[in-house]
Amino acid sequence: MNKIDKQWYKCLKTLSKIPRDDNLDKFKTKNIKDIKNYMEGTTWDELHSLGHVTSNPNVKNIVMPSGLEQLRILEDMRRKDLTLIASVIAVLISLVSLAISIFL
Repeated sequence: MNKIDKQWYKCLKTLSKIPRDDNLDKFKTKNIKDIKNYMEGTTWDELHSLGHVTSNPNVKNIVMPSGLEQLRILEDMRRKDLTLIASVIAVLISLVSLAISIFL
């Protein structure tokens, strides 16, 4: 996952948990700094221009269905990255244990 994907993932994951009702107002008052990170800036502009998020107050959720699909794709990429890292670590541990058993 590259840097942009990580930013999109973090933003979409956080915004997908917030319904547009009284909870949004509570979230805004408690997390003013986080709101500026997620609902402003280049990441928000990119996601908004692609139609993944909306600022329309008549819509129930901030993240649109296309944004949820993008979030699923990003979660799958993240899972595959973690699986690859775990596999490499397992191979390295196996090689180290093989080397230790050969030399002892």
